[in-house]
Amino acid sequence: MTALLDTLEAVSKILLIIGTLVGGGWAVYEYLEKKQDVRIAESIGYVKRFSSEPLIGAQNRIGQAWYAARSQLQILAATPVASSEEFAKRKRQLVMSVVEASPVSLGSGKQRGIVSDADLIVGFFDELHICMTSNLCDKKIAQGFFRPYVERFYCLHEPFLVWKSKNYSAGYADSMRKDFAPPSGCSS
Repeated sequence: MTALLDTLEAVSKILLIIGTLVGGGWAVYEYLEKKQDVRIAESIGYVKRFSSEPLIGAQNRIGQAWYAARSQLQILAATPVASSEEFAKRKRQLVMSVVEASPVSLGSGKQRGIVSDADLIVGFFDELHICMTSNLCDKKIAQGFFRPYVERFYCLHEPFLVWKSKNYSAGYADSMRKDFAPPSGCSS
C-alpha cells in the first residue's frame, strides 16, 4: 500500500511540475502575443496619422506640385540625351525647381515650393524608423503599408533628398532609404 501511495505522490509531483511548466509556457506565449498586438496597434496608429492632417495636406500639396509639372516631366522623358549623366543632371534640375519653387495653393494663400511638406514627410518616416527599430511597431506591417508610397516619394525626390543630406542635414531621409527604398536603388 505504501508503494502505491509513494507512486501516486511521485506521479502527482511530476504532474504538478509539468502543469507548472505548461502554464508558464502558456503565460510566456500570451505575453508575446500581447506584445505583438501592441506593435500592430502602434503600426496602425502610424497609418492613421499618415492619413490625416497635417500629413495628408503635405501629400496633397506635393501631388499638386508634380501635377503642375507634368508637362515638364513628359518633356524630360521624351528629350534625347547624350548620356545618363546628362539625363540625371536634367532630372536634378527639374526636381530642385519643383521642390523649391513650385507655386502651391494653401487655404490662406500661395506657398513657394514644397520643401516644408517634404520635411514633414521625411520627419514622419524618421519617427516611424525609431518605432520600428525599437520594436514598438511591427516592421513587416509598416513596410507593407508604406513601402509603395516611400519608393515613389524617395525616387522622385532623390536629387533633393541627397542634396539636403549633403548640404544641410547629414542623414536627411536616410531612414526612408534604409527602411523602404528599393534595394537596387532608384532608376533614373
